Amino acid sequence: MLKTEIDKGGPEGAIEVCRDKAPAMAKAASEETGWAIRRVSLKNRNPKAVPDAWERAALEDFDRRAAAGETAMTLEKAEVVSENGKQVRRYMRALPTQELCMNCHGPVDKMTPAVIAKLKALYPEDRGTGYAVGQIRGAMTIRKAM
Repeated sequence: MLKTEIDKGGPEGAIEVCRDKAPAMAKAASEETGWAIRRVSLKNRNPKAVPDAWERAALEDFDRRAAAGETAMTLEKAEVVSENGKQVRRYMRALPTQELCMNCHGPVDKMTPAVIAKLKALYPEDRGTGYAVGQIRGAMTIRKAM
């Protein structure tokens, strides 16, 4: 979907796919499966993508493991935790930055003026830039009470 939108209207035209369609797809999958699904990042773009304490610890662990040579694409964590007296299944998988992502998540000095303007308009507090290919951009996280 992202590639199609980039081909149609350039990277600036595809920003809404990540902003609107990806969360809508996650919401639909959450409703269908009963698992709460979302994306989080230590350097979030979307203010809703701030990790909770469990997610933050997992993301920091992913960064340490990647720095030690593990392949970012394979980093994941699964655990049953106690939250407010209830058992909750938690799972996260790292989302490494791919070449396609660099249009909007790479170094700002390599972005087009149209992308920079769109990001500033939609995300005035954006922290999701400056990545290199292969770096962990964030993670997909799911949870479900048992």
